[in-house]
Amino acid sequence: MDTCDDIRAQLRGDHEATLAELDALRDETDDGRCGFRLKKLRRAWVTHALAEEMVVYRALEGVEAASSSVRADERFAEHDLVDELFDKLVRGRRSTSHWKTRLGLLRDLIAGHAASEQEETFARLSQRLDPEGMCELGRQFQLARRKLRMLEDAKAA
Repeated sequence: MDTCDDIRAQLRGDHEATLAELDALRDETDDGRCGFRLKKLRRAWVTHALAEEMVVYRALEGVEAASSSVRADERFAEHDLVDELFDKLVRGRRSTSHWKTRLGLLRDLIAGHAASEQEETFARLSQRLDPEGMCELGRQFQLARRKLRMLEDAKAA
Protein backbone atom coordinates (compact mmCIF):
# COMPACT_ATOMS: atom_id res chain seq x y z
CA MET A 1 0.00 0.00 0.00
CA ASP A 2 1.31 3.43 -0.95
CA THR A 3 1.69 5.72 2.05
CA CYS A 4 2.49 9.39 2.21
CA ASP A 5 3.20 12.11 4.67
CA ASP A 6 0.30 14.46 4.43
CA ILE A 7 1.03 18.16 4.36
CA ARG A 8 0.49 18.58 8.10
CA ALA A 9 3.18 16.02 8.96
CA GLN A 10 5.64 17.69 6.59
CA LEU A 11 5.00 21.18 7.95
CA ARG A 12 5.20 19.95 11.54
CA GLY A 13 8.48 18.17 10.75
CA ASP A 14 9.96 21.31 9.19
CA HIS A 15 8.91 23.39 12.19
CA GLU A 16 10.38 20.92 14.68
CA ALA A 17 13.65 20.63 12.74
CA THR A 18 13.98 24.41 12.55
CA LEU A 19 13.38 24.87 16.27
CA ALA A 20 15.85 22.10 17.14
CA GLU A 21 18.51 23.68 14.93
CA LEU A 22 17.92 27.09 16.51
CA ASP A 23 18.43 25.49 19.93
CA ALA A 24 21.65 23.89 18.71
CA LEU A 25 22.86 27.22 17.33
CA ARG A 26 22.38 28.80 20.74
CA ASP A 27 24.86 26.28 22.16
CA GLU A 28 27.36 26.37 19.26
CA THR A 29 30.73 27.72 20.37
CA ASP A 30 32.64 27.71 17.08
CA ASP A 31 31.96 30.84 15.01
CA GLY A 32 32.71 29.11 11.71
CA ARG A 33 30.37 26.21 12.38
CA CYS A 34 27.75 28.59 13.70
CA GLY A 35 27.89 30.71 10.54
CA PHE A 36 27.68 27.66 8.29
CA ARG A 37 24.77 26.17 10.24
CA LEU A 38 22.93 29.49 10.31
CA LYS A 39 23.21 29.94 6.54
CA LYS A 40 22.08 26.35 5.98
CA LEU A 41 19.13 26.81 8.34
CA ARG A 42 18.16 30.08 6.70
CA ARG A 43 18.14 28.41 3.31
CA ALA A 44 15.96 25.59 4.62
CA TRP A 45 13.57 28.08 6.23
CA VAL A 46 13.28 30.23 3.09
CA THR A 47 12.57 27.12 1.03
CA HIS A 48 9.96 25.99 3.55
CA ALA A 49 8.28 29.40 3.78
CA LEU A 50 8.10 29.94 0.02
CA ALA A 51 6.78 26.44 -0.63
CA GLU A 52 4.24 26.92 2.14
CA GLU A 53 3.09 30.22 0.66
CA MET A 54 2.87 28.79 -2.86
CA VAL A 55 1.13 25.53 -1.97
CA VAL A 56 -0.61 25.66 1.40
CA TYR A 57 -1.76 29.27 1.56
CA ARG A 58 -2.86 29.13 -2.05
CA ALA A 59 -4.88 25.96 -1.38
CA LEU A 60 -6.82 27.90 1.22
CA GLU A 61 -7.38 31.01 -0.92
CA GLY A 62 -10.92 31.61 -2.01
CA VAL A 63 -12.42 29.32 0.61
CA GLU A 64 -11.53 31.45 3.60
CA ALA A 65 -13.61 34.24 5.05
CA ALA A 66 -12.20 37.77 5.12
CA SER A 67 -10.97 37.34 8.71
CA SER A 68 -9.10 34.19 7.71
CA SER A 69 -7.38 35.96 4.84
CA VAL A 70 -6.25 38.62 7.32
CA ARG A 71 -4.58 35.79 9.29
CA ALA A 72 -2.93 34.56 6.09
CA ASP A 73 -1.58 38.08 5.58
CA GLU A 74 -0.17 37.91 9.10
CA ARG A 75 1.62 34.66 8.21
CA PHE A 76 3.22 36.33 5.17
CA ALA A 77 4.32 39.18 7.46
CA GLU A 78 5.71 36.66 9.96
CA HIS A 79 7.73 35.05 7.17
CA ASP A 80 9.12 38.50 6.28
CA LEU A 81 10.07 39.20 9.91
CA VAL A 82 11.82 35.85 10.19
CA ASP A 83 13.77 36.60 7.02
CA GLU A 84 14.83 40.01 8.39
CA LEU A 85 16.05 38.42 11.63
CA PHE A 86 18.00 35.83 9.66
CA ASP A 87 19.64 38.68 7.69
CA LYS A 88 20.69 40.42 10.89
CA LEU A 89 22.00 37.22 12.42
CA VAL A 90 24.04 36.30 9.35
CA ARG A 91 25.63 39.76 9.32
CA GLY A 92 26.02 40.04 13.10
CA ARG A 93 28.82 39.09 15.48
CA ARG A 94 27.92 35.81 17.09
CA SER A 95 29.70 36.43 20.37
CA THR A 96 27.56 39.43 21.38
CA SER A 97 24.56 39.40 23.67
CA HIS A 98 22.67 41.36 20.97
CA TRP A 99 23.16 38.47 18.53
CA LYS A 100 22.02 35.93 21.11
CA THR A 101 18.94 38.03 21.88
CA ARG A 102 18.06 38.13 18.19
CA LEU A 103 18.50 34.36 17.98
CA GLY A 104 16.06 33.98 20.88
CA LEU A 105 13.59 36.34 19.21
CA LEU A 106 13.85 34.36 15.99
CA ARG A 107 13.17 31.13 17.85
CA ASP A 108 10.19 32.65 19.66
CA LEU A 109 8.76 34.04 16.43
CA ILE A 110 9.09 30.72 14.59
CA ALA A 111 7.68 28.79 17.58
CA GLY A 112 4.66 31.10 17.76
CA HIS A 113 4.18 30.96 14.01
CA ALA A 114 4.34 27.16 14.03
CA ALA A 115 1.94 26.82 16.98
CA SER A 116 -0.71 29.08 15.50
CA GLU A 117 -0.32 27.54 12.07
CA GLN A 118 -0.60 24.02 13.44
CA GLU A 119 -3.74 25.03 15.29
CA GLU A 120 -5.49 27.26 12.75
CA THR A 121 -4.16 26.31 9.32
CA PHE A 122 -4.20 22.59 10.03
CA ALA A 123 -7.85 22.88 11.14
CA ARG A 124 -8.76 24.69 7.91
CA LEU A 125 -6.92 22.11 5.85
CA SER A 126 -8.75 19.32 7.68
CA GLN A 127 -12.09 20.95 6.93
CA ARG A 128 -11.23 21.44 3.26
CA LEU A 129 -9.35 18.26 2.33
CA ASP A 130 -9.84 14.53 2.77
CA PRO A 131 -6.82 12.28 3.52
CA GLU A 132 -6.07 11.86 -0.18
CA GLY A 133 -6.17 15.63 -0.64
CA MET A 134 -3.75 16.05 2.28
CA CYS A 135 -1.36 13.62 0.60
CA GLU A 136 -1.69 15.40 -2.74
CA LEU A 137 -0.98 18.75 -1.10
CA GLY A 138 2.01 17.08 0.57
CA ARG A 139 3.31 15.94 -2.82
CA GLN A 140 2.87 19.45 -4.22
CA PHE A 141 4.73 20.87 -1.22
CA GLN A 142 7.62 18.42 -1.70
CA LEU A 143 7.83 19.29 -5.39
CA ALA A 144 7.80 23.02 -4.68
CA ARG A 145 10.52 22.60 -2.04
CA ARG A 146 12.69 20.58 -4.45
CA LYS A 147 12.35 23.21 -7.17
CA LEU A 148 13.12 26.02 -4.75
CA ARG A 149 16.21 24.17 -3.48
CA MET A 150 17.42 23.77 -7.06
CA LEU A 151 17.01 27.51 -7.61
CA GLU A 152 18.88 28.24 -4.37
CA ASP A 153 21.66 25.85 -5.41
CA ALA A 154 21.93 27.60 -8.77
CA LYS A 155 22.12 31.01 -7.09
CA ALA A 156 24.82 29.79 -4.68
CA ALA A 157 26.97 28.33 -7.47
